[in-house]
Amino acid sequence: MLVLDPDGAPAVALDRLTLAERDWTGQEKLLGLLGHSHDTTAHPGRHSATLHAAHTRAGVAAPTRWRTVADLRAHHAGDAHQRELLQLGGLAGRHRVLAAEPVSVQRAPSVTGPVDVTAERDDWTSIAIQWVAPADQDALVAELTRPREEWVHLLPGHRSHSVLRGLDGTFVVNYAQWESEEAYRAFHHVPEERWPEDVRASRDRARKLTRDREYNTFRVVRSHTAA
Repeated sequence: MLVLDPDGAPAVALDRLTLAERDWTGQEKLLGLLGHSHDTTAHPGRHSATLHAAHTRAGVAAPTRWRTVADLRAHHAGDAHQRELLQLGGLAGRHRVLAAEPVSVQRAPSVTGPVDVTAERDDWTSIAIQWVAPADQDALVAELTRPREEWVHLLPGHRSHSVLRGLDGTFVVNYAQWESEEAYRAFHHVPEERWPEDVRASRDRARKLTRDREYNTFRVVRSHTAA
């Protein structure tokens, strides 16, 4: 199980692998290869790892939590990681490896404790990566972590919303958990004109700060914690 916690998870790596839109066979191959790597390869300093399978556009997200930023960077520079990149590159259309730190976690009133990322619970998960100029990253983080999001947490089926800041300054990740697809789609079908005015204004500022955006929804199919 991976825990998103600004106070206790100093470094998170997000491997984001994309494929042709309907390449579900390729998705299964990637999941198998990454699962095998989690089981058989030593990852010094890695606390926990997860695998996410995409719902609508084929792809895989693999967030991992590291004990320190130094451990994460040492892993990325190591031979085992480079060999894994070569293997994955033969299957994925594109592979991004993003190093980030959790900066904010907001929960629904019914959710207590840290945000758990686990295959034991059937969350409908959305992951959005917003690319930003380094000079604008702090401003984007401020918009995405405003208390304005509190109204979302009162909606049926919403569990949590976490924001992670890219260590290189070029991106921000939104990681959101919903109890079901129905709850997720009900929220996204609410017209923006029905949102609170301050929420609309903040979302507009965030859009203007964002250079590009990647987005998909997933289910967690595997979670592992180091011994």
